[in-house]
Amino acid sequence: MGSYLTCGQAARKLRVSISTLKRWVSEPELEMEELRNRNGWRLFSEEDLGHLRDYKRQLRRGGKRFTDITLLPINVKEKGLSRPSSSNMQAIA
Repeated sequence: MGSYLTCGQAARKLRVSISTLKRWVSEPELEMEELRNRNGWRLFSEEDLGHLRDYKRQLRRGGKRFTDITLLPINVKEKGLSRPSSSNMQAIA
């Protein structure tokens, strides 16, 4: 049996999140053999990583952008949080 990587290890090598990797694996265009260990964890071969790299390259050419950090805006009022106002910040300092 050759060298295999878990989802986390494969995602790190591809520089994507684990959820992105799992979403890609479920894509019908990516026909990869599904291999799991005794614990039920999905394993990826070097050949699988090659297919996933090609798929990422194809997405990039189509206009998809991959950044190191993706910030999602948080609606402060919806979360019940309050931001300190500038006058409160001056009083704290």
